[in-house]
Amino acid sequence: MQQMPPPPRFAGFWIRFLAWIIDMVIFILLIFTIIGWALYFPLMYWKKGQTVGMMVVGVRIVRGVDGGPITGQMAFIRFLVFAIEMVIIVGFLGCVWAAFEPRKRAIHDMAAGTVVIHTT
Repeated sequence: MQQMPPPPRFAGFWIRFLAWIIDMVIFILLIFTIIGWALYFPLMYWKKGQTVGMMVVGVRIVRGVDGGPITGQMAFIRFLVFAIEMVIIVGFLGCVWAAFEPRKRAIHDMAAGTVVIHTT
């Protein structure tokens, strides 16, 4: 009989915030343009399931329904809602929601149907 894998450990606000800070340092050093920002995040989400900052802290974005890789559409929606959160919802307020939601999802995760989990 095959053993079931353990359930995922959902990544909370602080580990995700640390990953974002690392990504912002990379962004400032390498890609200080709106186009670079709009390409870096969705492409990394889609192709790798994580940004460089997320790789460093050991978290990954997956589909909320089954834990599989996210689609390009999900990556774009996640990025777009995150960008709107930064402009309209007073900075990180939309992200802080992850501290109170049972699966640790921020508003952009809920919009895209994603969760962020620990990779280890």
